Amino acid sequence: MRREEDTISVKRPPELAGSGRLGVSGWAKVAAIVAVSLGGWTWGAWEHFVAAPLTRDVVRITYTLDLIDRFDDTEGHRAYVQLASDMKPWWDQIEDLQRRIQAAPGDDAREALIAERDASLVAFIRDKGLAPRIDLLIGAFDDFVRCLDTSVCDQDVIDKAIGIDVKRIYRTFRPYLLARRAAGGEAANYGKNLEDLFFRLLG
Repeated sequence: MRREEDTISVKRPPELAGSGRLGVSGWAKVAAIVAVSLGGWTWGAWEHFVAAPLTRDVVRITYTLDLIDRFDDTEGHRAYVQLASDMKPWWDQIEDLQRRIQAAPGDDAREALIAERDASLVAFIRDKGLAPRIDLLIGAFDDFVRCLDTSVCDQDVIDKAIGIDVKRIYRTFRPYLLARRAAGGEAANYGKNLEDLFFRLLG
């Protein structure tokens, strides 16, 4: 026969009283904890998957628009405006050559005429002393490439704002870029950022 002192008496807290199950108040507490936990998880998920990306998009677009606005005030942009006038005599000069390129009977004849046109561009730039102005224009796109490389800028915004200009500039001055690179030395990578931006926007 066990003595009373040999029996250990365990007093249940009120929420655990009765049949070893949770009482009404105990279940209410558990439900509240679960609800708060789920609510916190939902808020965290929304912050992570929705709010944060939206904020990053807004910041990236805002920065991109600011960079484009600042580009309008650069020496490179002013050179672009001036070159539109400077290059007009060359465009007039190659009108007949362009027609011959279009009407060329085969690839070999077309390639020869294109090479003639490219050489005339390089000569025109040299004779008119336009190299410094073109250098300013070509270098003005370096910031856009750095911005895209670091994911700070939005490519779609750049494309919509200056994509046409980038493509026109690259296609027009590509023979000059290649001629400069062919000289080697420090010019070996001349215009690479403009070229990179062109292919990004083209793709």
